Amino acid sequence: MKYIEQIKSLLLAFLVLLSIVFTLLIWTYKPEYETVKETQIEEVLVGKPKELQEVIKPYRLLYRQNEQFYGTVSSTPLQNLYSHLRSWQVYEMGLINSELSDSKMNEMLSMDNRITMFFNEEIPLRVFSNLMSFNDNEIPDTTFTRLIVDWSNVESSNQLQLLFLNTEKRSLYRAYASVPDKDYFMEKIIEPANNYSPYVEVERDPLRSLYVPKDPIQSTRLRYLAEDIEPDLFKKILFTDLKIVQRNIESPQSERFTDGTSLMTVDSQNRVINYVYPTAESTAPIPAARLFIDSFNFINDHGGFTMDYRLSSMNIERHITEYQLFIEGLPVYSDVMTRLGTTWGENRIFRYRRPYYSMGTIFQRVQRELESGEQIVESLRTENNKLFREADEIVVGYELTLEESEQDTDLVLVLEPKWFAVTNNTWKRLSPMEIGGDEFGLE
Repeated sequence: MKYIEQIKSLLLAFLVLLSIVFTLLIWTYKPEYETVKETQIEEVLVGKPKELQEVIKPYRLLYRQNEQFYGTVSSTPLQNLYSHLRSWQVYEMGLINSELSDSKMNEMLSMDNRITMFFNEEIPLRVFSNLMSFNDNEIPDTTFTRLIVDWSNVESSNQLQLLFLNTEKRSLYRAYASVPDKDYFMEKIIEPANNYSPYVEVERDPLRSLYVPKDPIQSTRLRYLAEDIEPDLFKKILFTDLKIVQRNIESPQSERFTDGTSLMTVDSQNRVINYVYPTAESTAPIPAARLFIDSFNFINDHGGFTMDYRLSSMNIERHITEYQLFIEGLPVYSDVMTRLGTTWGENRIFRYRRPYYSMGTIFQRVQRELESGEQIVESLRTENNKLFREADEIVVGYELTLEESEQDTDLVLVLEPKWFAVTNNTWKRLSPMEIGGDEFGLE
């Protein structure tokens, strides 16, 4: 029994030592972790994202100087103007009139030393303010359809007068802009207007006037090979979990994709995609500026402005925003879809409808000469005076038709220049007299 205490002491010392060893092992232990690879979210783009000014574009620039009108639909003068506009310092924005008459609006456009930008839709000023520098802290929550730039005092004071005119609401806001380089403004923005097409004012007393080219129109019939955007790309963009998406072929020209909560249909005959997410439908009010920005960001995030699409209409109550296709500065009208359309829902897209074709290789150009604006207006005044008085615009545009290639493997997009009357965002072909020309380009 005399060794029991010694054994206890040795055992206790062993346990203490063992505890110290385990503690040290725990402190110094470094497990070999497997490298965890970050999950990369695939960014799916169907085209190149665009800048805001590429989508908020007027369809016409109208100059008034020396008591003459000159106009253009070319993209180059517009790009030059937009580029210079970014350097302006805008200040003293304020409401001038909220009950303008049609005759007063006509008078405003007819004053010398003015450029008028014509927009298809009411443009939210809080969106357009991103294209220039405003010194005012608060931008009015208003919209406009015409932006009139008055350069009467630019050479003496480096100052422009900006008139934001809403022809629908009959309102007028005025601001001033300081121009950093008046010589550049006169040389690059104003002087080239002398080479633009002469325009005439078509009076419709007491209604708003129309403005049309004075001379016959030199244009071109175009034929493109279509390039399809793979519909499967839109499936990846619009559905969050591709594993549960089911495909249903309804006919040789139609198929459906659904994940149980949303639906995408593909019309391969007309090259149209229609997507809807029913549970997102909402009637809650959305301000015009936010509605446009949500729509623009949704489309632009996947590069959806695959051609020259410009804001053309907004239905604020129904949350609808549409963008019209333009080719070589002219709007494209057709029974085939030539617009992008979104309907915004509760914090997300509710409906998205669009074509999935794009213009590929151009392989034929045929010169065309159309009647002058004066001629087409006089014919319309005589033959359909009701349409003449109701029309919002009379413009040259392209009529798009589809045809199969000779090999029956490719789709051909045919663009024929025509005169159109536009009323309440709908178009009517006016079938002007056309004079054929010589073909040029590749066959």
